[in-house]
Amino acid sequence: MSTTRTTAKLGAWFAISLALITILGPAGTDMYLASLPDIVADLNGTEAMGQLTLTVYLLAMGVGQLVFGPLTDAYGRRKPLIIALITFLAASLWAAGSENLEMLLGARALQGLAAALTLVVALSMVRDAAQGVRAAQLFALLMTIEGLAPVLAPTAGGFIDQHFGWRMVFVVLAGLTAITTVNTTLRLGETLPKSSRIPLSLGEIRRTYTRIAKDPAFLLPALGLAAVFFFLFGYIGGAPFIYQGAFSLDAGAFGLLFGCTGLAVMFGAILTGRMVRRTGAAKLAVIGTSLVLVGAVLALILTLVGTGLTGIVIGMFVSLFGVGIAESTLMALAMGSQDTSLGSTAALLGALQLTISAGATPLSGLAVASGAPAWLGFLIAAGAVALVIVSISAKRAPLLTDLESH
Repeated sequence: MSTTRTTAKLGAWFAISLALITILGPAGTDMYLASLPDIVADLNGTEAMGQLTLTVYLLAMGVGQLVFGPLTDAYGRRKPLIIALITFLAASLWAAGSENLEMLLGARALQGLAAALTLVVALSMVRDAAQGVRAAQLFALLMTIEGLAPVLAPTAGGFIDQHFGWRMVFVVLAGLTAITTVNTTLRLGETLPKSSRIPLSLGEIRRTYTRIAKDPAFLLPALGLAAVFFFLFGYIGGAPFIYQGAFSLDAGAFGLLFGCTGLAVMFGAILTGRMVRRTGAAKLAVIGTSLVLVGAVLALILTLVGTGLTGIVIGMFVSLFGVGIAESTLMALAMGSQDTSLGSTAALLGALQLTISAGATPLSGLAVASGAPAWLGFLIAAGAVALVIVSISAKRAPLLTDLESH
């Protein structure tokens, strides 16, 4: 790949366009969180069924990536991406018109599949255009911009739900998707030339996934990222019911508070972009994951001494700051481990990340039923497991600065 071509792809609008695309997946997770209690009440469901709308979405995102990765390696990035965006838009409108929870679950599954394809394409496009430290910085930039999603989405969702009802949340999500679709069609070109595409065959797909999965340079940071996301979705799945149930926040206040803690993810990603060349991705990943665990322990201690919601918010801010550091570094390490079949690499990374983390929401629901201390204890256990995996990964992974010459 020529330097000129790579540099052109790494312009500001390239990053902004990819950020708009990658925001959709998290927005589909976060924007309706404040509405979960209202959805359950309006559609005559249970809390477990409400949380299932999140679980189904995450599972569809995870499994869908395994299917879509090889497709993007065979047919390119741009056309599948546009199809995914149109599908996400249609599924959002379907969700808005759901008459019961079963219908909403179907819409969420389709949304998750479409989001899976958008995530595969976005990660693949980064590695089509860059590698090494430059790729890590671009991943960090995407995480910085994408960090606005957990800030703006729940805040906007809570405001919309409070004034216009939960159905309008999905209508607004469809509107955001429409804007992204227009921008992608007009601004984002193909990044995978035909000469680099891999013919589609079931045997080749199996061999490719087996080869990638057996590579410790991929598998260890991928499992570390999945463990960090397990913690994150344990927090996301429990926060609406703890903040609104145990501490009686309304939808608007929840969205604002949840969004403010989400700023920490963005701050962590910003710091990563500035430090990765000097410190190395592997070391930063350990630092970030350590903060994830420290924040959860701090939240539990402050809760037990009687600080209430304030203690939880302080601790979760520290944890999410760590997530912002760990997320972009582990992603860069896993994606940087491969030079070919980048769509399949992104797909396997996303599948591990989301199928494993999807299990966090029902487990978080069980912990929430026993109160805030039990929920925080669950998060501490998740953070401890993540730190063990990432520490093992860091001992075996080269510093990302060493990948610059590859």
